[in-house]
Amino acid sequence: MIQTEKVEKFFDSIKDKDIAAYNDYWGELKPQSQGAIFRRYLFAFMSVHTSWKNNCKGYNAIKQFSKWQYEDEPQMRLWNYDSDDLFRRIKETRVGMQNNRTNYIGKFSDAFWGNPSDYLARNTGEGWTEWRDRLAKSILGLGKAKTSFAIEMMFPLEAQVVCMDTHLFQVYGLNQSKNAKLYNDIEADWLQRSADREIAPYMARCIYWDKNQNRKNSRYWSKVLEK
Repeated sequence: MIQTEKVEKFFDSIKDKDIAAYNDYWGELKPQSQGAIFRRYLFAFMSVHTSWKNNCKGYNAIKQFSKWQYEDEPQMRLWNYDSDDLFRRIKETRVGMQNNRTNYIGKFSDAFWGNPSDYLARNTGEGWTEWRDRLAKSILGLGKAKTSFAIEMMFPLEAQVVCMDTHLFQVYGLNQSKNAKLYNDIEADWLQRSADREIAPYMARCIYWDKNQNRKNSRYWSKVLEK
């Protein structure tokens, strides 16, 4: 049973000045290059099953992707990334899942740089949900929520998909594992409430998350995304 009392109370508590401040900050943080967009995906990969502190630590270890990618493409080489170096970088951070992360990130790196246009923006006439679902099916290791997270970071003021993670499931009175089939329902509710409050859905999520961390803004974690 979806519960909306806490969600309604949260949206009612959002101040106009906070919306303006978050819009200014995240608007400036919107990625402007293929490399910056690729890094948003890397951050999403490193966010799976870990804390925000470890997420940032893991991301910092691999964000200079030229360090673990090959510049040339020899015919005899299976992948265009150094799996041993990528594995070492992830393992040293102790964020966990180094085998899976190496495999998922490496394969995504090959796919992304093989055809960047698939991952940069929606196709003509394609809706936000359609794009998210298409990416989630093609990107191994992210799933619907973390693919949404990558899109949120790529289009912080425009994205009409939401990373409905464990915390947001809980605010709706749900268990993410047991109630996963309700993802689209609570996402639609969050999107509608955001529209009614005239706030970008991701800005609402950032404000909610930051308040739960007793922070006034996102920079305690998002600073790793700054230039």
